[in-house]
Amino acid sequence: MIVPLMAAELFEVRSLGRLLGAILTADGIVEALAPCIVGRMRNVPGTYSGGFLILMEMALLGATAVAALPKRSVQA
Repeated sequence: MIVPLMAAELFEVRSLGRLLGAILTADGIVEALAPCIVGRMRNVPGTYSGGFLILMEMALLGATAVAALPKRSVQA
């Protein structure tokens, strides 16, 4: 639920539908493919280390992207 709230606060409401369509579509695709990729990486070398390392790197990349979002000042 935080993604639509952050998107509405950071971007204009007029573009919210288009923006959420892109974000949620990409999210759904990655959530569907990530277990398959990690499972494949487990089967080839025989360990989960590589798959989990990639997932941690993706989480770090996401946290960096969120930290880079523009800050909006609160207007009273």
